[in-house]
Amino acid sequence: MELVLVVTFAGALGLALRYIVPGRDMHGIGVMPAAAVILGSLGWLIAIWVGLDAGGPWGWVIALGLALVGTTALGIVLPQRRRSEDEALWAELTKP
Repeated sequence: MELVLVVTFAGALGLALRYIVPGRDMHGIGVMPAAAVILGSLGWLIAIWVGLDAGGPWGWVIALGLALVGTTALGIVLPQRRRSEDEALWAELTKP
């Protein structure tokens, strides 16, 4: 049951970060929530494998912390990389 809650909260966190982190016009609407769900689930899996109690707070901290940090990093890096790739492609397509 906790995994369902982690996935739900991580998805909501990713959706909120989509509107907080600038540059959302450079990626789709589902990228940030999907990344947050994946990272939150991975964090929860790591916390359970390490042996943390599923009902304790540390699994939540690890799962949602990883989702927050990873999704924020993705939201910052992805638009910058997309702009540079678009500029490189434009330069290649318009060279004489």
